[in-house]
Amino acid sequence: MAYVLALDPGRSSYPTYGDGVKTKADFLDAARRAVSGEASELLLFSMDGAVEGWISYFWLDEDRYLQIDGCNIRRGAERALAELMDRLEARFAGYAVYFGVPGENGEAVRFFPSHGFRCAERAWNCVLLFEGYAPGRGARHVERISRENFDRFRAVYHAPDDAYWNCDRIYETLEKWTIFVYSEGEAPAVAVFATGRGGHFEIFGMEFADGVFREEALREVLTALLDECKGAGAKDMTCFCREVERRVLRTLGFRCIGEYILYEKKL
Repeated sequence: MAYVLALDPGRSSYPTYGDGVKTKADFLDAARRAVSGEASELLLFSMDGAVEGWISYFWLDEDRYLQIDGCNIRRGAERALAELMDRLEARFAGYAVYFGVPGENGEAVRFFPSHGFRCAERAWNCVLLFEGYAPGRGARHVERISRENFDRFRAVYHAPDDAYWNCDRIYETLEKWTIFVYSEGEAPAVAVFATGRGGHFEIFGMEFADGVFREEALREVLTALLDECKGAGAKDMTCFCREVERRVLRTLGFRCIGEYILYEKKL
């Protein structure tokens, strides 16, 4: 039952299993990790004598961080979430709780703002399957970023002060990243950066040096990124983006899975 619910955006949370990327085996592996981990739990929810689903989460004591990584409830989701919050508030005082849900999950979307959560992010979840992707015509005015030219990426990406993945951390782990920058003349203007492994990639950011959206430049730099990942054996790519970026992604073959909403609360 839980896996069927995980496929229904109206009754589940993120990570979503209805994106055509994650499988039932991935779902069961995540459940096993939640049960067996020392810093994770999986809780069954029952109502009127019937099991209606489960909620799983993990926490990082050193960071006072807690994330819900599974919430699949057939009936009574608001009651289940209220019981969960009672449990978390008693046990994890001082932790920051993060809960991502599809926009279609109406019960969750009603619950969180009325229980002290703030909306930390709203984005469109888009996915590209590389099986049907044909490489582009060759991107113009675009270069791959390495340690030698990393300053060109710094000229575009101005991370917020509280961002974990700032330029310095990305530079330290550059082997895990695929980064391209589009330049206007000699000036770096647009950057796209992604990370991934095992054939699964995610676009982490699409940045504009002056904050002004440039559709054609973004299409060029995304084409370079996709061509590179296709050549590296990528199977799929996920991107959480704004509406203006979603329109560009659609022209490159991405499919929109739905809206992603991230809620946050300090306990």
